[in-house]
Amino acid sequence: MVNYKIFNAKEYTAGQSGSFERAWGVMRGSAICSGSVTLEGNAVNNYSGTIAQDSNHSTIKLEHLIQGEPIPMYVRSITVTTGSAYLLA
Repeated sequence: MVNYKIFNAKEYTAGQSGSFERAWGVMRGSAICSGSVTLEGNAVNNYSGTIAQDSNHSTIKLEHLIQGEPIPMYVRSITVTTGSAYLLA
């Protein structure tokens, strides 16, 4: 397992959306969690429908992340529909 340095985290709960300055990752906070994270840039491949793309950004679904595991990614914004998730900085 990799050790990550988390200096700050912001929790987003059901119905919340936003962004976090200098966010370097995301972590799913609850077992039942849905929503999306918009990433900077485009993903190289579409991994079984988990990543959607437009001309400038990629979007990944929170329900495809593992609860409690920090996932490094260049986060642009987050939208939580159910449950909770964290942006990490």
